[in-house]
Amino acid sequence: MNILIIVRHMNTRMTIRGATENDARSIAKLARELGYTATAKTMRRRIRAILASSADFLIVAVDSSAGVIGWLQAHAAQVVESGFRVEILGLIVSTTTRRRGVGRSLVTKAERWAKSISAEAIVVRSKATREESHAFYSALGYAYTKTQLAYRKPLVGPNQSAAAKRRPTGQANGSGEF
Repeated sequence: MNILIIVRHMNTRMTIRGATENDARSIAKLARELGYTATAKTMRRRIRAILASSADFLIVAVDSSAGVIGWLQAHAAQVVESGFRVEILGLIVSTTTRRRGVGRSLVTKAERWAKSISAEAIVVRSKATREESHAFYSALGYAYTKTQLAYRKPLVGPNQSAAAKRRPTGQANGSGEF
């Protein structure tokens, strides 16, 4: 992904570029600001998988003094009930650089990517308690569409790595099995 843009917004000069494995430590540090814990090693493995996928988009905002100050991940998917769309899966801007156009610039790049791959819509989910992000997305023209609950079921134990196992590719057979 060759993305390089230099943005000057509200006296913040930053570069937005495609993330690399070398950004793992910085991305992990920013993720911790919202309560997501992962070691740099784990994050590096995740980034490697994301970068290998043409359905994924991962960018960082960098400034000359602080390094990585924000990141955004988006994923494109063909969804049976809603068509081809892009979903912003993660957006984190350092608490020290919020309200300076960093998040807006990252979202704008994701929207451009979504348009370039002919997505019909771009969606984002935001935790109910993150009221600041609700106002942020509304200001960017995103409409509130629904409230939902999220469920999670671990498929591997705490000492196992799902990345080390082969994932099924392609479609299920006629009986719904891979």
